[in-house]
Amino acid sequence: MYLYNIHTHKIDDASCQEYEVKSILNTYPEDFYEKRNQHPDCWFSCGVHPWNTEDSDLQLRLLEEIIVDPNVVAVGEAGLDKLRGAEMSVQIDVFRKQIELALSANKPLIIHCVKAWDELIRLYKEYEGSNIPWIIHGYRGNPQQTEQLSKVGFKFSIGEKFNPDSLKNIPLTDIFCETDESYLTICKVYENISSVFGVNKNHFAILVADNVGRVFK
Repeated sequence: MYLYNIHTHKIDDASCQEYEVKSILNTYPEDFYEKRNQHPDCWFSCGVHPWNTEDSDLQLRLLEEIIVDPNVVAVGEAGLDKLRGAEMSVQIDVFRKQIELALSANKPLIIHCVKAWDELIRLYKEYEGSNIPWIIHGYRGNPQQTEQLSKVGFKFSIGEKFNPDSLKNIPLTDIFCETDESYLTICKVYENISSVFGVNKNHFAILVADNVGRVFK
């Protein structure tokens, strides 16, 4: 049985008892080829992080080449951050270009968003009907925000830190698990989340695997 880790910055070789771990390794255009050579059997996401959006023309040109790689299963992490990075107009422009690249490749978006939810929702609605999944990674918002984002159509990737009260507002068909930069194992992440839902960890792992199979073509 697989445990899927859809967003990580490092490959974790820790044992997960009876489980086999399959990870999506996050990369940036400038380090993708190096990481692909280090982990040739891995899945990858690749994107221009909102912190790195200043003077990003070269990164975007590289990304356009990289996303056709069959082992690149998502674009990102990309998005918006009001606490760090270029001014918001620049971040929106770079994010919009990555949305369009994801559309052209028919691959989902892995989204980083900090305090820019209104802007993110507006962009989602602008591209509504595009039929590519938008997955907010490292999600830890409150229940009201979660309900709003879920109704709009976002999916959620949950890691080490999350708001337990918010999980009830996430359909099990729209949830994923990740470690990001945490030292917590993906096994423990699954255990923590499944206990909040009150479901057996094996059953939860099967549900998430179904989501992965449906979203990451």
